[in-house]
Order: sequence, then C-alpha cells, then structure tokens
Amino acid sequence: METREDMLEKLLARAGNDEDFRGRLVANPRSALKEAFDVEIPDDFNILVHEDDARTAHLVLPASAALTDAQLQQAAGGSDDWCAWWY
Repeated sequence: METREDMLEKLLARAGNDEDFRGRLVANPRSALKEAFDVEIPDDFNILVHEDDARTAHLVLPASAALTDAQLQQAAGGSDDWCAWWY
C-alpha cells in the first residue's frame, strides 16, 4: 500500500510536469484527485489547493489534538475512514 508521502510525491510531480493537470488540481481538486488516484472524496470533506509564489508562502498546521464532541461521538461509534488512502 502506498503511503501518504508516496502519493503526495506523485501528485506534486505530476502537477509540476503537467500544466493542464495542475490547473485542474487548483480549479477542482476533488476531480483531479479522482483522476490521479481513482478515489471518491465526500462532498463534506474540504480540499484546498494553494500555489506558493514569490510573495506568498502557505503554512499548514497539523490538525489540533483536541477533538470536537462530534468527532468524539464518531470515534466512539467507529466509522469508515474514506481518507485511509491518504494516510
């Protein structure tokens, strides 16, 4: 099974070498990820794609360790983790 890092490396390489794919990834990441990895991403999961440039850098923080009540309830009941492909 590919790791998250393996898939991210492939995604970045493709976006770096294929301007059409890069444009689709920025415009519609859900569709581009479907194309690249054949995965369906639920509508209630947000995906944001940002491009760095000479005057902008993006800092991505890891998820907070604090869980919301809804997350605790879901964890207690179990769930089908759709994004297991990403981890």
